[in-house]
Amino acid sequence: MTEKDTLLIDIGLRMQSIRKRLGFKQHNFAGELGISPASLSEIEAGRAKPMFDTIFNLTKKFNVNVYYLLHGQGEMFFGDDVERSIGTGKFGEYTEWLRKFLNYFRESEMVRYSMMSYFKRYLLENDKLIDKDINSNKKTIEEENHE
Repeated sequence: MTEKDTLLIDIGLRMQSIRKRLGFKQHNFAGELGISPASLSEIEAGRAKPMFDTIFNLTKKFNVNVYYLLHGQGEMFFGDDVERSIGTGKFGEYTEWLRKFLNYFRESEMVRYSMMSYFKRYLLENDKLIDKDINSNKKTIEEENHE
């Protein structure tokens, strides 16, 4: 098996994973991508490479990370990294501020530099206090789980 064969198989498996994660059957997904079900089957089996139009439609319609598709690195999808970072955390009234902060942090080098400089200073001045707070929170959570 050549390196090209292995690459095609890997891309096909990632394409199949994306389809399944999106909840599509092969024939429906093929229609969304503008290709025949037979072509999609060949791609997923690693016997054919996806053409540019197929990759373009996949990334445009479903926010698929092309680097993930081709190389298996990074997140499968773009656009939901901030929401994933927030997750199911209990941030209460700060949730919207956190969402805004994460967007700015991701998009602005000035914000990243300023916030990381501040954070570094804050950690150096308060590391023992922060550790104490974290341990106290963990203990409280453990106690709540045992009740």
